[in-house]
Amino acid sequence: MKKNRLGSLIKEFSIPGLITLITLLVVFLLKGIWPLGQNRIDFFDNMQQVAPLYAHLWDFMHGKASIWFDWYTGYGTNVSMSISAFSMLSPFNILLYFCPRDYILEFISILTLVKLTFASVAMYGYLYVSFKNLDRKAKVALSVLYSFGGYVIVYASCFTPWMDIVAIFPLLMMAYDRLFYTGKKLFYTIMVAIMFIINYYLGAMSLIYILLVGGIRMFATGDRKAWKKKTLNTGLGTAGGLALSCFVLIPVFMQLSTSQRGGSSESLISQYLGWIVKPVATSISLGIIERSIMIFGLSFCFVFVIAAMIREKKNSKNFKESLGMLILVLAPVVSEGVNLMWHFGSYNGYTLRNGFIIAFTMIILTAKYLEIHMQDSYENASRKPLINDDKLSNKERIISCFLIAFVCIGFALLYNKAGSLGEMAGFIFVNAVFVIFLLIYIFMLIKSKKGLNLKRVISFMIVEVFLGVYAFTGPPKFYSYAAYQYGDYVQLAVEAANNLEIEESATDRIVNPDISLNANYPLILRRGATSSFTAALLENTQDYSRNFGYSKYFLWLLDSGGTVFTNALFHVTEAVNQLDLDNYLYTLERQEGDFKLYSCNYTLPFAMTINKSILDEGLANYGDATNWDRGAHGDWIDLHNIFYSAMVNDSEATLVKRYEDEAEISKTDTVLSASYSYYINGTQALYIGLDTNNDDNDANSSMLYEDLTVYVNGEAVNASTLGDLENVSTPDNYNNGLLYLGTFADEDVEIVVECKDIDNYERLITTVGGVDLGKLGELCDSYNNNTEYEVSYDNSSLTLTYNNYYTESESDDSDGSVSSDCYIIMPVIYNSDNWSVTINGKSVEADNVFGLFTGVNLEEGNNTITLEFKAKGTTPGLLISIIALIIIVAGSLYGYFTKKGKLKRVALFGVCEKILSRIAVWVYGAIFVLMTIFMFAIPIVTSVFANLIQIFKGLMNL
Repeated sequence: MKKNRLGSLIKEFSIPGLITLITLLVVFLLKGIWPLGQNRIDFFDNMQQVAPLYAHLWDFMHGKASIWFDWYTGYGTNVSMSISAFSMLSPFNILLYFCPRDYILEFISILTLVKLTFASVAMYGYLYVSFKNLDRKAKVALSVLYSFGGYVIVYASCFTPWMDIVAIFPLLMMAYDRLFYTGKKLFYTIMVAIMFIINYYLGAMSLIYILLVGGIRMFATGDRKAWKKKTLNTGLGTAGGLALSCFVLIPVFMQLSTSQRGGSSESLISQYLGWIVKPVATSISLGIIERSIMIFGLSFCFVFVIAAMIREKKNSKNFKESLGMLILVLAPVVSEGVNLMWHFGSYNGYTLRNGFIIAFTMIILTAKYLEIHMQDSYENASRKPLINDDKLSNKERIISCFLIAFVCIGFALLYNKAGSLGEMAGFIFVNAVFVIFLLIYIFMLIKSKKGLNLKRVISFMIVEVFLGVYAFTGPPKFYSYAAYQYGDYVQLAVEAANNLEIEESATDRIVNPDISLNANYPLILRRGATSSFTAALLENTQDYSRNFGYSKYFLWLLDSGGTVFTNALFHVTEAVNQLDLDNYLYTLERQEGDFKLYSCNYTLPFAMTINKSILDEGLANYGDATNWDRGAHGDWIDLHNIFYSAMVNDSEATLVKRYEDEAEISKTDTVLSASYSYYINGTQALYIGLDTNNDDNDANSSMLYEDLTVYVNGEAVNASTLGDLENVSTPDNYNNGLLYLGTFADEDVEIVVECKDIDNYERLITTVGGVDLGKLGELCDSYNNNTEYEVSYDNSSLTLTYNNYYTESESDDSDGSVSSDCYIIMPVIYNSDNWSVTINGKSVEADNVFGLFTGVNLEEGNNTITLEFKAKGTTPGLLISIIALIIIVAGSLYGYFTKKGKLKRVALFGVCEKILSRIAVWVYGAIFVLMTIFMFAIPIVTSVFANLIQIFKGLMNL
């Protein structure tokens, strides 16, 4: 009997999962998405961030990387925050273990299939438990609707880590309902822990939702006697879950506090005042489409829930609870102030990151009223029913099937033939589909004497959902794509690595000067580089790197820019590029397809002794790297010469010559030209810095954005950017560092900077410098010939065995051995919070040298230096999690045995419970009231005016 029951349940629960799976496979087939075609499901962050970080996760699962640390991007990066931000510890990612590493990007479509299939089954589980009398067809339909909600179809293809939370959110709410109504906390505690281990960001949003839902339920029922118990249980369950997840959470927040994602410098009050006056949109853009699509597919839910609420008495529990829930989830759609509060004050793209709770809430409200009114339609004949489950005639069923197939296939064919449609078409499509089906349901409800027919409703829902799923699975044709948002960067990196046989190394770094591989290619190549877009860099890493002449954009750190000297300083030994590179600086090793692999002609050792006194004095005089008085790149020439002088042990020595001649200005009506004429002595690699007096802001906010073109001896200088290798306009978002002008030997050079924005030319700070390749060659030869070292590394540590032979003038010891005041630097970012350093087995203090290097004093003789990374917070976090686990297990056992009568209750526990419950109810109530006022009431009111003002501005501009 039990086996039959289990088999029946498995069959019942598998139905929504199979429908979801088959629907997605049909869409994949029609759109040619891998594995049923050559197209991919991914775009935006799935391509440029998620897939590279999944490669890092793959390496971890195969014993080739630390989960906490990445050697390859950004001079060595703490990725603790990415573990949670990218849902890397999700159980779904176990599937990655079985995926070939070269196919990780394509495999995202398989992960999407699995996650959405699980989401529909989990939602069915929630409905099965919570609405036992609900018709099975309705439960299946609503479960599939959840897995294909607007949030899912708009974000699954561009950021699949959020789908992990979508998949398990119904289980969290099932656990919360169990806690709320029965007081049983264990399931809820476990689910809170799982949520925060997987994704702290959406986990926190889910907790806010739970807190507000609990408050709404308690105020709606008015049963004050139960408030104390419910608030205490919620508090204890939540605290337990958070404590269990601390082994992940604490390292995450430790890194977040020091990363480039850190908080604003403004006061909280000024930030809040800024949030609440923002309109929902200033134009028809991707953001407004995302906002609109959050309610896509829910037209029946809106019609039915509102109709049911109208029929309810306004003072009833159901009405109050439903009204509160609607305000809770719909306010962010119409009020940007509320939306920003949900997002803890800011977000970049992805307008409603908690939008899955909209579909979930509308579905559970629909299920609640369906259960009530379908029963009512059978038992109460005195009033017109809202819903019925009458059978359809055979003729209507055949016609319905034909029309469903005709509309869905017809739409798929038309969509496949369409070209790029644009954001306006997307906005119209999303809202038109919603409104059309909304009107259909309203018409059916009004005209039918028996209300809406469930089977007929499901037929319309199939069409409505399919239109959205088909249009938005994979790169939608309604978007305008920037070059970084849509491309084959991961595949190009895989092909380049395989075809060019690029060797893996954390210490022998590589560079991609034309940035044809975007930013995160080092993770794909398993090769160290400057480039990074893991959003996990230390707060000022971009600033320090820009001072050396490299580029940055948003959270990107880019290879573009820099000089032959800086590349040598960071131990870059090879370059991979599509464009040809200057043979003065590089030697072609091999070429295959579109890419070429070069070896660098000028290289320095990974670790170098340097005169610390000269370096310290020079950097002290140089000042703060984040001071923008000197332009976004500081004084790169001074910085080059500071490091060079310390390396050659001569404070007066220079490597880079500064060219300071005044420009000769000429103008036309549209262009200003600034001409510089120089004679180059010796052989010099010439570079130009074009700072647009834009502080540390991105290039696209500059008055001179893409308004400058540089010519050398009449030839335009290349400034490659993502999507345009032949670009010559600068500054560009992805190429705003130093521009390489060429290498010249004993000859005249004419440089012309052409500016299209004559009025803002005065903002430009131009610096021209020449790296003396003769001096650089001598420096490289000196270090490479006189330095003996071996470097090895594992997943989270690096060991350097260093022997350096000094001349008598360079050493305090007559025998030329390494003296006690010798100093060594390595191009690994040192942060004392995470790194420990030993020399010959003894712990030593290390220095963070100009934000990009680790510096240590050497002992006499041979030195074995070990750098070991351990993410800050891992030990206390793990300790808290273990203690929490012990307490939870002990508490569960205590509760079990006291309930069975095998153990007497401890009186003290009862006293503590009473005290804590009184505190809990007041704390919970205060938080709920404050959130209601400041998160909802005030922003909703101010947004009305903000939106009206924006509409007025739009009309005035017509």
